[in-house]
Amino acid sequence: MLRVGCLAAFLFSALCGATLAHAQQQPGAIAGFVRDTSGAVLPGVSVEAASSVLIEKVRSVSTDGEGRYSIVSLPPGVYTVTFSLAGFSTIRREGVVLTTGFTASVNADMQVGSLEETITVSGASPIVDTQNVTQQNVLSSAALSVLPTGTKSLESILSLTPGLSGAAAGVGGAQGTYRSTSFNASYHGKINGGKANFDGLAVTNTNQATGAAGYIINGTMVEEMVLEGGGASAESNVSAFSVNFVPKQGGNTFRGLISATFANESLQADNLTDALRQRGLTSTSKVLRQYDFVPTIGGPIKKDTLWFYFGSRWTGLRNQWAGIYVNETIGTRFYTPDLDRPAYREDSMWSAGSRLTWQVSEKSKLNIFADPQHNLTKGSVNSIVTAPEAVVSWDFTPQGLYQATWSSPRTDRFLLEAGASFAVSAWPQGPLYGANLANISLLETTTQFRWNSATLYSDPQAAHKFSQRVVGSYVTGSHAFKAGVQFEQGFNSLGSQIAEKVGFNGERIPGNISYDLQNGVPIRLWQYVSPFSEYNRIRDLGVFAQDQWTIERLTLNFGLRFDWFYGYVPAQSAPDSPFVPARSYEAVKDIPNWKDLNPRAGASYDLFGNSRTALKASIGRYVNKVGVTITRALNPFEASVNQVNRVWTDANNNFFPDCDLRQTTLNGECGQVSDLAFGQLKQVTRYDDDVLHGFRKRESLWDFSVELQQQIRSSMSFTAGYYRNWGAHFLVTDNQFLVPSDYDPYSVVAPVDSRLPDGGGYTVSGLYDIKPEKFGLTDNLVTFATRFGDQKRVSDFFSFTFEKRAARGLQFGGGLDTGTTLNERCFVVDSPQELLNCSIRRPFSAQTQVKVNAAYTFPYDIVVSGIFRNEAALRTAAGGETLSIEANYAAPNSVIAPSLGRNLGACGTRVPCTAQATVPLFQPYEYFEGRLNQVDLRLTKRFTLGPRARLQANIDLYNAFNRSPVVGVNSQYGARWLVPSQILDGRLIQFSTSVTF
Repeated sequence: MLRVGCLAAFLFSALCGATLAHAQQQPGAIAGFVRDTSGAVLPGVSVEAASSVLIEKVRSVSTDGEGRYSIVSLPPGVYTVTFSLAGFSTIRREGVVLTTGFTASVNADMQVGSLEETITVSGASPIVDTQNVTQQNVLSSAALSVLPTGTKSLESILSLTPGLSGAAAGVGGAQGTYRSTSFNASYHGKINGGKANFDGLAVTNTNQATGAAGYIINGTMVEEMVLEGGGASAESNVSAFSVNFVPKQGGNTFRGLISATFANESLQADNLTDALRQRGLTSTSKVLRQYDFVPTIGGPIKKDTLWFYFGSRWTGLRNQWAGIYVNETIGTRFYTPDLDRPAYREDSMWSAGSRLTWQVSEKSKLNIFADPQHNLTKGSVNSIVTAPEAVVSWDFTPQGLYQATWSSPRTDRFLLEAGASFAVSAWPQGPLYGANLANISLLETTTQFRWNSATLYSDPQAAHKFSQRVVGSYVTGSHAFKAGVQFEQGFNSLGSQIAEKVGFNGERIPGNISYDLQNGVPIRLWQYVSPFSEYNRIRDLGVFAQDQWTIERLTLNFGLRFDWFYGYVPAQSAPDSPFVPARSYEAVKDIPNWKDLNPRAGASYDLFGNSRTALKASIGRYVNKVGVTITRALNPFEASVNQVNRVWTDANNNFFPDCDLRQTTLNGECGQVSDLAFGQLKQVTRYDDDVLHGFRKRESLWDFSVELQQQIRSSMSFTAGYYRNWGAHFLVTDNQFLVPSDYDPYSVVAPVDSRLPDGGGYTVSGLYDIKPEKFGLTDNLVTFATRFGDQKRVSDFFSFTFEKRAARGLQFGGGLDTGTTLNERCFVVDSPQELLNCSIRRPFSAQTQVKVNAAYTFPYDIVVSGIFRNEAALRTAAGGETLSIEANYAAPNSVIAPSLGRNLGACGTRVPCTAQATVPLFQPYEYFEGRLNQVDLRLTKRFTLGPRARLQANIDLYNAFNRSPVVGVNSQYGARWLVPSQILDGRLIQFSTSVTF
């Protein structure tokens, strides 16, 4: 049967074209020791773990020579543990609650007696894991069902996990299906490596390093969400954090659920204050329509042999955008807001997940999962500096997830596991709000406002992920050894559609261009190469070994992981372009080809030997997740110069570039292009061979932690910890044509403005501009920062969290997390301006979080619950890091030239010069917006409809106090500087109901 199981897993992967990938969080385990009443250890005791979540009903092992046992790879659920040995009374321990990644310590003291005599022990379930050092937060479906958390997604994890930072503006799932599963977040200052896993197999797409989930998680199929933030074993290849979505499965009894959620604009309050109006915000984001309908059913096809679970979801929303309106004059040079028509974003998704659990034989179990889905996002960005027609739509099709996992306990000590997964994700782009491919995108540089069209529409755009794993475990009571192979393969494609433009005077412009304006006057235009389609491929192999030893009260964890990352580009070609002739490229290999050895070590000490107090420490090296970032950068299509800008002086005021755009040199009204390699087969950015190939070359991170976990009462515990991480192998880009002496210094007097520090008027120095004869020369080499100086990224965090499991009607959790992060790069690569603001420290105040959740059940089955969040409000869109207020001043040449002693280098010999330079008017992380204080509440009433049927009715109140903190702000200095781009959504009332049977 082993051969049959292996063959099934292999055939599944072959049909999908898959290669191997990794399992992230571990299943649960039950472990402990057995003694007699005199304290002597008892080897050979039969220990059985039984639960309704096990299709095989019972898993059994025997204690080793030290009286210890361990039952691993158990799914989450409630277990009964039975100890039996000839000559001793049988002991049964009931109500052991097991969550993913948790090892429950269950010990037994057996007394002499007959096997027929059974002693049943009903005690509180263990809540402190005294063996594992992994830092994780487990959110069960049951716990989430009573909290106002919206859908089971990253949004729920963000609301409930101190230390995890990400988007802060959504209420009640109002961010939409795609945004709610985007993994642009940070944990304890670690930003590169956020990852999503479903049933332990990676589903995060390959398009970027930090994280979009290509497969939109179907929350109806999720039993638990497990966040792993540090202390990971050698089985993990993630440097920042990961979230594993543990799927539901059927059982020997038919169970089902039907739920529905609804909200509309009449159920949302207006939280636009006079203070916000004075800052220039004229409208707010709000829910216009929101719905979510979920039917599920699970049960036996054949009892104890074949189970099924099906969960479908139909969901959608329409959200009004804040401060931005439909353009009445699309196709003209003007943005004319229709104040009666606020812009909106629309999302819809259909998903149908199915899971089969098949006990193929006594020692072979197979799980098969399929979830085809379709997601449509009309309006991907809510930005006050982007008109709605300048935003793209995403049509996620094809999309879905297909998996198979297999496990086989060959003996009571040896376990084999394998799995394969195929996450399909494609999202071609299209225009919105009446825009079309012929429209020219316009950007007003003084406000950074863009309208009339997006600059480019990508098609194709896809990032498919293949994943597979094979793992073997040998487990005795005091020793656990695990080794395995994990492999991920990514297929990424990206392209640009052809776009012949129509000028505002009606003349046609071959090729894709956009205009930059200054106070409505053209100053610059951009030219783009289209069409083309590029393809990038990556392979990510991990081979690991992990050993765990328990010596009395001390558990030691040692691991070693070999990582191999390989990128390549297949042969490609593109047809003629208006600005570039047809191109063909041969395959490119070894971009990159990295090998790493990553050690991991940890220790957990049961301080008092009662499994209630654990002191833990861990340290490990992790390589950063890079996706297709470097492979794509070295793809011949991407490495070529596909876009350039050139100064444009509209001398005759006809708003049309009277020049030959096919010429790269100065002609007519158009200056020389910013890069003379435009249209040539020249690789503008190269990577140092030492960066691309070899051993321990990949950017890496060391992660260290110390924690104390203490059980306070039978159902309550707290954790206090210190966490430090620091990076290595940083990269810089060095333009080989330039040296520091190719730049001339200048200074700028900040505008006089009461909003600036001390009212403005001060001098900003340390600025440099490239000499005219060097402008446009580009030959970038990406190499190690250590060749120029010492670059640092160091984070130090402290955390105090607590958890109380549901007991006597009360459950609560949360805590305080705070830290500081230093980013320092104080050396010159090309321009001496790199020394300006070269050392930035995010202070404790910017990274302090308080997150608390609680639920209490009153008589008559009435439940009141809530979530409170206090944290910094501003967040970056990519990475989830705290932002500060900035003032980026687009200084015109007329302001710079007196200090510089010449015109900006971008102007060349043109007169007049319309070029600009961006000047930061003060250092980041000196000024901040107010903090976010969000309270979400839920009132629940439960009704009994029959022996097995129950109805639950909920009223959720998101942002209950209708606060309006600014969570996004325009950082471009000018008339619209500090205008909020987004505030926390207003108070939203959401009705939902569910029937379980």
